Amino acid sequence: MAESRRVRMTKRLMKDALLELLEVKPLEKITVTDVCAAADVNRSSFYAHYQDIAGLMRELESEVLERIPAPEGADYDEREFCAELERYLGHVRQNARLFRALIVKREDARFNRRLVDAVMERNRPMGEGTAGRYAYVFMVNGVIGLLREWLSEGFPLEEREMAELVLRLCSEPEK
Repeated sequence: MAESRRVRMTKRLMKDALLELLEVKPLEKITVTDVCAAADVNRSSFYAHYQDIAGLMRELESEVLERIPAPEGADYDEREFCAELERYLGHVRQNARLFRALIVKREDARFNRRLVDAVMERNRPMGEGTAGRYAYVFMVNGVIGLLREWLSEGFPLEEREMAELVLRLCSEPEK
C-alpha cells in the first residue's frame, strides 16, 4: 500500500532532521529524542515508522542506492550513459547535504560496501573472472573517491565535466 502524504511528510522531516544532526555529531551519538526534537515530531511518530536511528539511516542510504545509474542492455550507448551519469551528479549536487553526510563525513565502511555492491550489480564488470571483478571494484572505489572529493571541494567541476572524467578514467584501453 502506498504511503499517505502525511506519512511521507513525517518521514521527510525525520530524514532532514537526521541529516542536520549528522552535520554536527556522529550517528552513534544521535538519539531518537534528538531526531524528534529537530523534526518537531513525537516519539510515537518515530517508532511508527522506524525501529531505531539505524533503521532511519538505512532508509536514507537505500534511497541513494536505488538511484544509481545503470546502462540499459548489453549494447548501451556511452553517450546515453554519460547523460544519465550527468543527471545523477545533478541529483548529488541538489542533495549535497545527504551525500556529504553519507560519503564525506561518515566514512562508514558498511555503506561504502553497499554502494560498491549496488554499482556492481547495476553495471557490467570489466573482463571475466576474479581479475575482471577486482579491476571493477578498484574503479568503483576510485569513482567514490572522486565523488567524495567533488563534494568536499564544493563542486568545482560541472556535472557534465565530472561525468566525462569518470567515463574517461574508467574506459577500457583499446586492445
